[in-house]
Amino acid sequence: MPRQNEAAFLRSVLCNNEAAAAYCEMLFRISQTLDDLIDKDKPVTDAVLIRTFWEALIELPANPFYRQHEPYLRPLMASALQDWRDSACLERSDNHHYKTLAFVLRDQLTGMVSQCAYLVGGYEWMNKVSLSIRDHFHEDTLEAYLDGFAKPAEPDKEGVDS
Repeated sequence: MPRQNEAAFLRSVLCNNEAAAAYCEMLFRISQTLDDLIDKDKPVTDAVLIRTFWEALIELPANPFYRQHEPYLRPLMASALQDWRDSACLERSDNHHYKTLAFVLRDQLTGMVSQCAYLVGGYEWMNKVSLSIRDHFHEDTLEAYLDGFAKPAEPDKEGVDS
């Protein structure tokens, strides 16, 4: 998910709210480590794993933006995680439709950024920046995503489903 100008972009759409940007950046790092562990496409070092757990268990819950908006953010995080899990299962199918569903579901953290924009700037601000948020984070096309599957795989009966 990280793009070259991601830090500056986040701060611009989050009204320079440093705690909100830090919250989003932590979510991105945590989700990337989870993705790397499940997809097994990039090795995860012990140091990265320990740092990720530290962020998930210590830093994210202590983040002032998260603490202020936890009743709003936590259900969105739960939904995004479940959507990502479903995506990881669906993309392992040889069914084209399931893979397109996986593409839609795999990155619900983009919606989290739009909701953070709402929390820092209100409804009008969210509507002003939401399309640029989607454009920024969804630069990959469906075709490119589908081309990334060299050979259809069978669904993992023990991995994500467990």
